[in-house]
Amino acid sequence: MKKAKPNRSVCPKLDRPELHRRELLGRGIHGLLLLGCSMQIAQGNALGGIQDALGATDSIPKHEGKGVGYFAPRKLDMKFGMKFKSNENFCTNLFATIAFPTDWPEQKVQVKQSNIPPNAQWQYRDLPPNAPTSARQLVMSIPAMQPNGELDLIFEIEIEKSFITAPEDTSIYQIPKKIPKELNWFMGNSPMIDAGASDIKRIAKSIKDTKPQTAWEHIEKIYDWVRENIEYINGPIRNTREAMKDKRGDCEEMTGIFIALCRASNVPARCVWIPNHCYPEFYLEDDEGTGHWFPCQVAGDRQFGQMPEYRPILQKGDRFKVPEHNAPQHYLSEFFRCTQRPVGNRDPEVEPVQDLGPLKDEIADLQSQLPTQIKP
Repeated sequence: MKKAKPNRSVCPKLDRPELHRRELLGRGIHGLLLLGCSMQIAQGNALGGIQDALGATDSIPKHEGKGVGYFAPRKLDMKFGMKFKSNENFCTNLFATIAFPTDWPEQKVQVKQSNIPPNAQWQYRDLPPNAPTSARQLVMSIPAMQPNGELDLIFEIEIEKSFITAPEDTSIYQIPKKIPKELNWFMGNSPMIDAGASDIKRIAKSIKDTKPQTAWEHIEKIYDWVRENIEYINGPIRNTREAMKDKRGDCEEMTGIFIALCRASNVPARCVWIPNHCYPEFYLEDDEGTGHWFPCQVAGDRQFGQMPEYRPILQKGDRFKVPEHNAPQHYLSEFFRCTQRPVGNRDPEVEPVQDLGPLKDEIADLQSQLPTQIKP
């Protein structure tokens, strides 16, 4: 341990490298683990509660103006937070952050109850600062913990999540002629995504040279190129430049390559992170100049412009700046630090809580029905 002051030291941070983060997110499940409607129906509605949702009047997609539609909303109880366990030492200045769900058009979040010890403090940190929120962190601090103590900071929340359906008329969309300032976060290079690589620019140009009739068709050609040319295979997370060499990757690499090709085509794009998976969104403007985000599933069932998915959105984006790190972050993984005496061999323990409630068992049930070769 590195000594910060005489007779004191800084605990190892729960600052997981990308490979360890993958253990939290999973390895990207081939096939829309939850929720291609065809998969659900074919498997006898393996996902509990979907039968009622699809049979209700709100299962009809609702389009509010132009853009995507939302349908089959479902409310789910979940828990997010952290559990702390001190070692034989007296720990002080405990500080931790985790990704925390926030509202999106397809997701509404309500905190039902918080179980916070009296000596703990917490607040939300919305990112990026001074711009539309694309991620939220729960920031927690505890002044001190007794040796061999335990503290739980748990939020019980209700998430209402809706399926997304593609717009009714895709011919009206166009690539933005001028990128709005707030969308600069979703252009250019990001950690693990190299939109300026020569092969990315070459492929983007070759797709443009096919002269797609509409912007929607243009992005769909990018989508098809990724699905047809990148082989889905699990492995350690890699930069898109590396993944392009052997044309292999899982949900993160395939998503990253799609995003890189979109950005190289002057189309804003971003990564959407949910438990055990990620997928991209791209941005187009309608015939009145209003911008819209559209999701797609590059690793799994073909879902372009739509997303039948109940897992909660943890964050949207792939370039985050936080004070705990000098460099921009591809994903906001959990972070922890504390101060303690340099005594003993056991470090304090911190366990992120990401309890999906009934959805967790439904995912496990559906996973058990997947062929062995495509399980994560």
